[in-house]
Amino acid sequence: MKTTLAMLGALLMATAACGIARAQIEGSRAFTFSENNNQLIVLQAHGGDPAKPGPVKIEFYGHMAFKVTSPEGVSVLVDPWRNDPSGAWGKWFPKEFPEIPVDIAVSTHAHFDHDAVHRPHALMVFERPVGAFRFADVALTGLADKHQCHSEGQQKWDEITTEFGFSTCPPNNPLAFDNTIQILETGGLRIAMWGDNRPEPARVLDKALMNLDVLILPIDGTEHILTFREVDAIIGKYKPRAVIPAHYLVHGAERSI
Repeated sequence: MKTTLAMLGALLMATAACGIARAQIEGSRAFTFSENNNQLIVLQAHGGDPAKPGPVKIEFYGHMAFKVTSPEGVSVLVDPWRNDPSGAWGKWFPKEFPEIPVDIAVSTHAHFDHDAVHRPHALMVFERPVGAFRFADVALTGLADKHQCHSEGQQKWDEITTEFGFSTCPPNNPLAFDNTIQILETGGLRIAMWGDNRPEPARVLDKALMNLDVLILPIDGTEHILTFREVDAIIGKYKPRAVIPAHYLVHGAERSI
């Protein structure tokens, strides 16, 4: 009987170990994290007001990844990156995204350079969220729209359509060419993360994109997502108080291909 129990225990331990290894490869490893939600319980009871002015910290993690920390200490990480798991697009990043602790991890769309929400040690994970979420002194609003799909700059999006045999443009695009624009409100600021959105969002979104304090846009020398003309038009239309460029080559974090 003891031998049988010992064998069963060893089998369970081996199964658990395989499960952890599998989770590291396939996706979420949240059950292995040492962090817990103690801070969320405190903030949940304390509450907060996203419109109340206060110090807001914005940190850049390369490519399109930004972490915003609210005055009450709520941290929101948007668009952590990874290399294409299929290998079809080569190796863009020489290192893995850092396993930093955050309260909330968010992706704007389902492309590998934006969707590694399993890498940070996040207490909450939102993939391509649409609608409103509020916690403590943070409000997050996801606006559903579409990924850039038409060739204007050096990235030949129209050729991708031909190569892969499907339309990257709406209305028949696959999920990978949907996009969400995420608006984060905290400390009295409205911060918008454009993701890889098309240059002219649906008109119904215009009101939500007005009165922005910070707009984070994909701006790079190859005009990979938006052309400079399109960037100027977006800024001219929505008139944000500040613009942060992103989605460009960061030496040491990304590879020159």
